[in-house]
Amino acid sequence: MRIGVIFCSCAGQITEKIDFSKIEELIKNKISWIKSCEVICTEDKKNEIINFLRKKRPEAVLFLACSPLNKEEVFREIATKAGVNPYMINVVNLREHVAWVTLDKKEALKKAYVLCIAALGRIKKQKPLIARKIPITDDILIVGGGVAGITAAKTLSKAGRKVYLVEKETALGGKVTKYEKIFPDLSCGPCFVHPLVSDLLDSSIELMLNSELIEIKGFYGNIHAKIKTKPIYVDYKKCIGCSACEYVCPEKAIRVYPMRLPPVAVVDSDRCLRFKEKMCSYCINECPVESIDFSEEQKELNLKVGVVLWATGFRVFDCSSFPQLGYRKFKDIYDALEFEEILNAEGPTKGELVKEDGQIPHRIIIIHCVGSLEEKYYPYCSKICCQYAFKFNRVIRQRVPHVEIIHFVKEVVIPGSEAYKIYFQIKKDPLTKIYRYNSIDDLRIEKKHSLTLYFNGESIVCDIVVLCSAIIPEEFPKTSGVFPIGSAKEPMSIKETIKDALAQTAEILSELKKSDFLIKSPIVVKINQNKCSLCGICLLQCPYKAIESEDGKIKILEVLCEGCGSCVSSCPTNAIDLEGDTKEQILSEIEGIINACKEIERWQL
Repeated sequence: MRIGVIFCSCAGQITEKIDFSKIEELIKNKISWIKSCEVICTEDKKNEIINFLRKKRPEAVLFLACSPLNKEEVFREIATKAGVNPYMINVVNLREHVAWVTLDKKEALKKAYVLCIAALGRIKKQKPLIARKIPITDDILIVGGGVAGITAAKTLSKAGRKVYLVEKETALGGKVTKYEKIFPDLSCGPCFVHPLVSDLLDSSIELMLNSELIEIKGFYGNIHAKIKTKPIYVDYKKCIGCSACEYVCPEKAIRVYPMRLPPVAVVDSDRCLRFKEKMCSYCINECPVESIDFSEEQKELNLKVGVVLWATGFRVFDCSSFPQLGYRKFKDIYDALEFEEILNAEGPTKGELVKEDGQIPHRIIIIHCVGSLEEKYYPYCSKICCQYAFKFNRVIRQRVPHVEIIHFVKEVVIPGSEAYKIYFQIKKDPLTKIYRYNSIDDLRIEKKHSLTLYFNGESIVCDIVVLCSAIIPEEFPKTSGVFPIGSAKEPMSIKETIKDALAQTAEILSELKKSDFLIKSPIVVKINQNKCSLCGICLLQCPYKAIESEDGKIKILEVLCEGCGSCVSSCPTNAIDLEGDTKEQILSEIEGIINACKEIERWQL
């Protein structure tokens, strides 16, 4: 095999410890030729090396340079342009592995020689590989129908992209639809979302309500997703939300929720006679637009998309993790989302702020940072908690003007001029107090006749406690081509969520184009069916779901394989090997190291 060597001094960083003439003398009889240059990666030198390789026409090239993590793709580009197969190169890291970490020049030369011999042993076992061109799709799947998901879906659809929007609930809008008021201007949450949903319903976006993503595999530009859609028995495109069905149902099993978006009828399968093997058609007969269909069944849909936008939002920290705060132990103690529902006109008290016993509260305590800024839980600041906590203050004051409100804070975080206005108004409120605490362990709530908060040796009797707990982004698949947006990425306000969704869609529109091809690395696994015992261990190990069992054989889906090698190391029968990094190549490299080490023991330097 004609093997050429390109030695890069890396602007003197390598030659400071390794003399080129000495390494040339040591390996010249084992190769076809060796060439030295000052810095390979400059444009002038790259072109010079390309022209040199075109004249020499080697079958393989060994680069003695820096880390392959840093420059391997540059070296492959050089090889390709020079007519050498890009997978017939090898890179010896003389900078990080030798020059930067070896003080003695003699020891550096020995180490460099061992690495060169090992790489030569490996390169002789390499074979030319060809990268594959894979067409990509510019269709987009969005998981989550909240503000982030709707904003992204609308923007992408208007740009002419095919968009699938999956929402696990039977309504859109996410948590915002449950907020009676949103900060900083205390505008109506559902009113804010309504126009967004109306535009979405009038678009070409393929909406799947009561659905969830159950499987995803692939990579950017080529993602295979499986969606499970549960029946809702009402066609949201036909239903006009007239409530005619609601009035005639004998079991009150169907209802129109005017604040849900879209405001269509929802069937309660636990109450409906149809699900108790009884015949009932009152709602069907009464519906003026024929939108009810009880023959609807669960179905699965397989999609091929280019990217997945993960817009599932956030969850709040479970306050019962702090038993001393009495959450779920005593009545009238709520987390933030529960308190939002109490303030909502569609909530359990129709927006009236009262205790569990129906009495008007005289003192309300709001505790910030429950779980946030805690090393054992979530050490970060959830950013929006102070804003909605002070929003609560304003709303409470409107509902119950004479109630006393006490805030317990660790830090006050109010970014932006608009949000600060609320805080400024709160500070001037004579019936509002703000206390600072250091640790959640400083607070304890008990109940005898009334709720009592103990803090620094003092006791404060109160009627309602609101716990503003940590905002936790929902988990998302760590798969190439899956991008979290909005609060699925980190805690964000509604405005920040919209900006983040627009920014991510802009990047997708500029980078994911139908005319493009994806260059797929040929470094993928191959399976020897004669050795395979069909144990199935490789199926469990593959993080990319690139291995399947079909017709009594294990099948490698090369288009999904990322060449991580997990299946190779776990196969008990050695039936799997990795192209470009085969066992034969690895053993040849190890053998080269052993032989070179034996050789340098005899050196007289």
